[in-house]
Amino acid sequence: MVKRVISLIVVAVAILAVSCAPKSAPVEEAVMKTSADSMSYVLGLNIGRNLIAIDSLLNVDAVCEGLRDAYLMQPKLRDEEARAAYLKYMNYDIYERVKRYEDQFLEDLRKADRKFVATSSGLTYKVHTLGDMKSTIRNNRDTVNICYRVLNVGGETVDTTYLFKDTLRTAVGDMPRGVIEASKLIGKGGHLEAWLPSTLAFGSAGCDSLNVAPNTMLYYEVWLVDVKRR
Repeated sequence: MVKRVISLIVVAVAILAVSCAPKSAPVEEAVMKTSADSMSYVLGLNIGRNLIAIDSLLNVDAVCEGLRDAYLMQPKLRDEEARAAYLKYMNYDIYERVKRYEDQFLEDLRKADRKFVATSSGLTYKVHTLGDMKSTIRNNRDTVNICYRVLNVGGETVDTTYLFKDTLRTAVGDMPRGVIEASKLIGKGGHLEAWLPSTLAFGSAGCDSLNVAPNTMLYYEVWLVDVKRR
């Protein structure tokens, strides 16, 4: 498994290096001592860029140490130990990494905009319009009519009714946990923004129909148009 991943990275690096080269770029003087040094540096750059795309939380010093040990043929881990470490990181430690990233992102957001506040669940929200607090959601059997838009961390639209000037009528219990919690904070006619940590969005399962990957934090903007209590 580890060897296969490394092979895929090397192939990706080679493709990237070729595809990124300008078709008619002028030949410039090498900045390294030899062409082999320049080539080595270019490979290092592209490996780094690919690794950032895979996981930006990797320890770059440890990556460099692994490369050196591979060249010296003096690995600190046997193949079975390396495989176990890889599987642990990918399958178990991912939740800790995701939580650290989300916690830091949301903390930075609250520092940048003091109107955002967090609940004990991790939901981070900002109310624009409180709405009619005499007409609020009481339980998950209630139905709501909402207008919304959903973005990922990169600002790309995941789902929306807003662009189509439309609304959605749905049972409260059918919405993601974070949307339920956020919607209960406002009344009929209310409007808020909310960042949902992945555990309050679609969790480790993700959502195939919306093309949401597992463990993805999402941004929701919600207008609570109507509430029907049951």
